[in-house]
Amino acid sequence: MKELSHACRSTAVALALAVAGSGALGMTASAAPSEQCQVTNGAKLPAASGRSGALCAAIQQAAEARGKHGTFTVRVSVGPRSRLTAYVTLADGRRLPPLHMASMDGAIGKSTLERFGAAVADHVAGATR
Repeated sequence: MKELSHACRSTAVALALAVAGSGALGMTASAAPSEQCQVTNGAKLPAASGRSGALCAAIQQAAEARGKHGTFTVRVSVGPRSRLTAYVTLADGRRLPPLHMASMDGAIGKSTLERFGAAVADHVAGATR
C-alpha cells in the first residue's frame, strides 16, 4: 500500500512538471490532447462512446472547424446520470461560464460527444467575437 501511495505521488508530480514545463496553455497543433483537454471521471463514460479520447477529439475537431484551434483549454467533468460539464479557459486567461449537457434518453454515445464538442466550440466562438 505504501508503494502504491508513493507511485501515485510520483506520477502526480511528474504530470504537474510536464504540464508546467510545457508552457502550452492553449490548444496547439502539436499539443497532446491531455494538454488542451482534460477529462475528470472519464471512466464513467461508456466504452462504446470512445471515452475521454473521443470526447477530446470531438472538441478539437469542432474547434478546428470554427477556426478556434489554439484559443482555449477545456476541462470536462463527467457526472452522474450522463451529465457533462465543460470548464473553458481562453488563451487570454478568461474563464467562460460552465457549459452543461445531459443525455436524458440513454447512455452517452459518440454522437453525444460530437454534439457536446460542437457546443463547446460554439461557446468559445461566442466569447471570442
